[in-house]
Amino acid sequence: MFIILAMNKKVYHIPFKGFYTYCYTFGDLSRGIPLIILHGGPGGCVERYEPLEELADKGIPLIFYDQLGCGYSKVPKGNEHLWVFETYLDELENLIKYFKLKKFNILGHSWGGMLALEWVTTREHSGLNKLILFSTLPSTKIWNDEHFKMIEFYPEDEKAAILQDYNGEECDKKALKKGLRRFYREHVSRKKDKKYVFKRKRFKRTNKEIYEKMWGKSELFGTGTLKDWNTIPNLKKIDVKTLVISGRLDESTVAINELLSKEIPNAKSIILEKSHHVGYAEEPELTLKYIREFIK
Repeated sequence: MFIILAMNKKVYHIPFKGFYTYCYTFGDLSRGIPLIILHGGPGGCVERYEPLEELADKGIPLIFYDQLGCGYSKVPKGNEHLWVFETYLDELENLIKYFKLKKFNILGHSWGGMLALEWVTTREHSGLNKLILFSTLPSTKIWNDEHFKMIEFYPEDEKAAILQDYNGEECDKKALKKGLRRFYREHVSRKKDKKYVFKRKRFKRTNKEIYEKMWGKSELFGTGTLKDWNTIPNLKKIDVKTLVISGRLDESTVAINELLSKEIPNAKSIILEKSHHVGYAEEPELTLKYIREFIK
């Protein structure tokens, strides 16, 4: 079922596993090739990708959805068994089936990129036309290793606290907090660097239960159930044109961008020179330009 909210925008509640996937679209999905947005997290919220809605102004049909347990796709506590890769792979396929999509593009940001990579390398994906991997990763170990390098020159008390916490040891909580703030400021996002003025004043909070179970306690290191995830050996299986985007200051480092671009057979690399992990909000015009050019 759907509710018409505004001209050209529709909101859907798609049945899935006894719950509902909250979804909204822009444009006529039967005209042109729709772009499906996979949000970050795990446990994030698709409304945070509001800048990408402007792609619809150029005739690109868009599909945004909150993954199960995230945002408005509410699931009551006591369903921790759902927080696994298979749930989100099945949900993506359920959405494609619901809209009867014969041809579509996918953009996955951060965890959404991991989801896209896992789906395209392990599931049948005949309808996929093009793939956009935005500030993401092909291996949790590569991500962690890059971040160990990043903190190498942090103040000794902060570095020691971060490493002790990573190893499950007692640490100086104050120093840990300072170190994490430093990392988020330098590589995730800073308010003053966001050029896009969001229309929405508030977004749904990240579902910590999902985030901490699957990923871990912070962006720095993957320590949850995804800690051993690695799809690097499968990257050569990707048989669609792929755009790899990340920021120069991104926690998804330039080295990770280069690895993805090198291993995926038909991939193009873009580095947003002034961006951290949220290039779509820090350099929105440039981001939209690159995406439009790649899709068109």
